[in-house]
Amino acid sequence: MSRKNKNTKPKGKEEVNMDDLSKPWIQKRTGFLVITIMSIGIMILVAVQIIMGSGDWGRGLLWGFLFGGSIWLVFFGMNWFHSLFHPKTNPTDNSKDQK
Repeated sequence: MSRKNKNTKPKGKEEVNMDDLSKPWIQKRTGFLVITIMSIGIMILVAVQIIMGSGDWGRGLLWGFLFGGSIWLVFFGMNWFHSLFHPKTNPTDNSKDQK
């Protein structure tokens, strides 16, 4: 065993705060920016590949928009799906605190 492993003390179980787990990992604006960049990148990639392969600009642009739009469809679809199970509560509503 190395010296580093000998000197370390075993860590006990750290308490996990459930409120920290339910917080978003990134800001909403950053998420929208990443999704926008990724969808535009996929739109361009798909369109260029189809245009270079067949030479048909209409079909290339159509499939590019379909693939780019599918990213947004999945994003908003998952937001809707999660809203079914975790509806937004009114901040002034204290019914959630009552047992």
